[in-house]
Amino acid sequence: MKIWKLSTSLESEQIAAANKEDDETLFRNLLQQGEYLHSKTNLPVETYEKGELNNLLTYKGFATPPIIDGYAVQSLEKLISEFVEFVPLTHPEYKCYAVNIVNVINECVNYSESIPDDFGGFDKLSFIEDKVKRQPIFRIKYTEHSLGDFPIISPEIYVSDAFREVVFENGLTGFTFYEVWSSQEAEASVEELNPFVRESLDEDVEAHLQAYYGPIIRRVEAESAELTEAGFYEMAPTESVPFYTVATHGYSTLRLPAPPGLDSAYVELVMHADQDPFEDEKYSWIPQVMHQVGSFAVNNMNWIGQWMVFPNQELDRYVDTYERTLTGEKVKLPLQVQPYSPESGFCGVMVVPPLPQCQEAFMMPYLENGKETHGEWPVYFHTLLPLYEEEMEYYFQHGQEALLEKMMENGIEHLFNLHRPNTFKEKRKGFFGRFNK
Repeated sequence: MKIWKLSTSLESEQIAAANKEDDETLFRNLLQQGEYLHSKTNLPVETYEKGELNNLLTYKGFATPPIIDGYAVQSLEKLISEFVEFVPLTHPEYKCYAVNIVNVINECVNYSESIPDDFGGFDKLSFIEDKVKRQPIFRIKYTEHSLGDFPIISPEIYVSDAFREVVFENGLTGFTFYEVWSSQEAEASVEELNPFVRESLDEDVEAHLQAYYGPIIRRVEAESAELTEAGFYEMAPTESVPFYTVATHGYSTLRLPAPPGLDSAYVELVMHADQDPFEDEKYSWIPQVMHQVGSFAVNNMNWIGQWMVFPNQELDRYVDTYERTLTGEKVKLPLQVQPYSPESGFCGVMVVPPLPQCQEAFMMPYLENGKETHGEWPVYFHTLLPLYEEEMEYYFQHGQEALLEKMMENGIEHLFNLHRPNTFKEKRKGFFGRFNK
C-alpha cells in the first residue's frame, strides 16, 4: 500500500477566476477549508497562462484545487465521488471542473516516524495505516508541527494506489504523482505474492465470465501446452449483452511487466461479435486478432494497458509502434496496415473498458481455496475494439479522447457493431455531391 502526493504537469494550461471575488472564493474555500460549496457552481474562469489542454489543468500553477475536464470526471467519479465535490466552471472555450476535496482526515499522521520541516509541513511524512486505508483522495489535518500545536489543514492532496491506477488505466494526462509513504516494508514483496507463473482455476474463470457476459457455449483448448499459448471461451448473446463474447484463457498464467504502482500484470482479452466467430468464416479473424495481441505480449513480456492501440502491421513496424507508444514518441505515419479480412476492413484494435453493463467483469480477483488474499493482483479482462486505419491514424495524431468524441456519437454499443461505418470515411452529401467527413 502506497500513498502518493498529487501534482500537475508544468506544461498544463493554467486558469484563474474571471473576477477577483470568485478568485477568492475558489482559493479560500477549495484550497483551505475542505467544506462543501453547494451553491458555488458555474464560476466563470479564463485562461491565466496557455499550455497543454490536459485532462488535469492547473489553477494559477497550483496543484490545489485540481481542475479537470469532463472525461476525467467520468473516469474518476465512481472511485472518488463520495470524497469530493465537482464544482462546474465556465470557460469561454471548454468545460471544466474544480475538484473540492472534502475528505479531510484528522490526525492520521504517524508523528513518531514523520520529520517536520520549518514551515508547518513535513520533510518526511508517515501515516497511520488504518486511517488512510480505502481513502482514494484526501487532505490531512494535524496539530504537531514546527509552528505550534494549532490545527493545520494541508494544501497538499494525497491519493491512493487505486486512484493512480484509474488515471493510468484511462490514459488521463497532466497527472503527476510523487510517492510519499509506503507500508510495503512490513508486507511480502510483490514478487512473493504475485509470482511469475500463476494459474487461475477453470471453475473460477468460468464463473466470472458467465456472471457478466452470458452462458458459456464453447471452450477451445490452446494449441499447445506452452505457457505462452491460450485457449478461448465463447459466451452466447443475452438480453443484457447482445453479442457473442469471446475471451482468452491462459495468457494470465504469466505475470507481464506493469508500470510502477499498477497491478494490471495478469491479463486476458475479450472481443464481441454479432455472429459466432467459430461458426461464421467472415468473423474467424476475431480469435486470430486476440491471439496476435496476446501472444506478442506474453512472448515479448510487454504490458497491455487501457487505450493502447495495436495496428495490424508487419512485425518490425508493430514493434516500433508499440515502443513509440510506451515512450510517448510520435508513431510513424502512414501506419502501413492490412485489414484483418476483406469483409471487415478493420486494421487494428484499441484496448477499451468493458461495455457499461459488463463493468464488473473488468477485474477478476485471484482466489486460493475460494478466498482472496490481500496483496494478490487480480486478472484484468481487457476488451479489444476493432478500428479502421483512418481511426488509428487520427488516434496517433490527436489522442484517444479526440477519437472517442467522434466515435461515440451513436453510443457505446454501436462501436461494437462489426458492420459500423468508418468514422472518417467520406460520405456523399446532398444533390451537388459534396463530401463531408
